[in-house]
Amino acid sequence: MDLDITCPRCGRIDFVQSVPALHADGVSTTYGTGQYSGLGVTTAGLVPVVGTATIEHTHSTVLARSLASEPRQIPSGRLTVVGLLLLVPALLVLAPVIAAIMATDPEVRTWGTWIGALSIPVVFAIPGVIVMGAVVRRDVRNARIRRGRPNAHAVWQAGFYCHRCGVGYWPYSPAPGIPARQPFAPSQFRWFVWSAGGYNTV
Repeated sequence: MDLDITCPRCGRIDFVQSVPALHADGVSTTYGTGQYSGLGVTTAGLVPVVGTATIEHTHSTVLARSLASEPRQIPSGRLTVVGLLLLVPALLVLAPVIAAIMATDPEVRTWGTWIGALSIPVVFAIPGVIVMGAVVRRDVRNARIRRGRPNAHAVWQAGFYCHRCGVGYWPYSPAPGIPARQPFAPSQFRWFVWSAGGYNTV
């Protein structure tokens, strides 16, 4: 089967490139070394620390980013640590509050006493709960991207881009709902790809 990959707008092939090849050309990684300095804590006290580290930078062109097969995943590891650290004060306050309630006379102790006393750790926990909620939202978003990746990638890798006209297109329809031989601006092309993956709204 002959595949017609000519641009549907200009009808030429000389400035046509597959989208995966265009993306690979537009993304580069550089490595280097950098110096860092700071203070370290030892048994003798604070000591200066100086060293070098290997640094990795990834650069991508605007066009490569506009034709990305999926949105960038947002890491949640550091935010999880922050959220857990923010929950520590609530846990530290909880034990003394319960001890204080238990020390009161059982006949005086009421539901209002319990609710009033336990509201103190709840107030301390609010920042940690908010941060952990953000972690859950990030994890749900990242899981949605991972689930849709195979479908989106199948549509993305079948696409072509004409550098002369600045449009993306598919020579054939790689999935239902993907129009063949129609030119699209990069943002529209990406919308079709992300819709195929189910994450065009993330």
